[in-house]
Amino acid sequence: MDTNQELGDWGDVMLTAMAAMLLLASAIVFIFIAYQKRLMRQQKEHQQKENEYQQQLLRASLLSQEKERNRIGKDLHDEVGAVLTTAKLYFRHMNIEAGAAKFDELKAKTLGLMDETMTSIRRVSHDLRPVVLERLGLVEAIGNVADQVNDSGEIQLDFDASFEATLAKEDQLNWYRIVQELITNTLKHAQAKNIYLKLLEEDDTVCLLYKDDGIGLKAGSEMQAGLGMRNIESRLKLMHGHLEIIEKDKKGLHMKLTSKK
Repeated sequence: MDTNQELGDWGDVMLTAMAAMLLLASAIVFIFIAYQKRLMRQQKEHQQKENEYQQQLLRASLLSQEKERNRIGKDLHDEVGAVLTTAKLYFRHMNIEAGAAKFDELKAKTLGLMDETMTSIRRVSHDLRPVVLERLGLVEAIGNVADQVNDSGEIQLDFDASFEATLAKEDQLNWYRIVQELITNTLKHAQAKNIYLKLLEEDDTVCLLYKDDGIGLKAGSEMQAGLGMRNIESRLKLMHGHLEIIEKDKKGLHMKLTSKK
């Protein structure tokens, strides 16, 4: 084989190799671009789901606030408003010329209505910021809730606390409302006989362990999809917290809720 033929063969080999390398490089670029597009699409879908989740939490928070406002308004209208209307009628008939006995009778009734009004206002105020939470702190407040549940006879609630941290008032109220919501959900949906509740500290973390022996948290159940669970997640988010469902089958519901101190 002469030199020109050999050079020609080497040239063909080189061209073939370069073509193969170009094809390989093109394939790599194509795969990379496809991967990037897929990654961007996944990130976009994830961001969209996160935005939808945040919107759900916000909606749950707003609905909860509106529900609370409506309840307070109804309480004030039905209880305080009705009592004050009656007291106003008594005042209109309080005339000294009607006789001392009649005057004293209306005066006593009016004072009784004023006492009733003060009691109603205290009750509404207590619901907004529980007195036991204000005076004694989170552990005693949750203990008081446990006592009320046990006194009702509907279910047995065992509460244990190993907790000495001092939390901000807002965080205390959030944890208190979370406990109330968890218990309410169990009473309404779980058909449970027992609730186990433990509040403890793990390093710089507040930890609440919650468990019941009900029917569990089935997919699509009222408890799972309800406003109550959204409210819990919304309050945890305010504290940069996290909810972990450890068990949700027929053995009951077991959750761990945490937040930074």
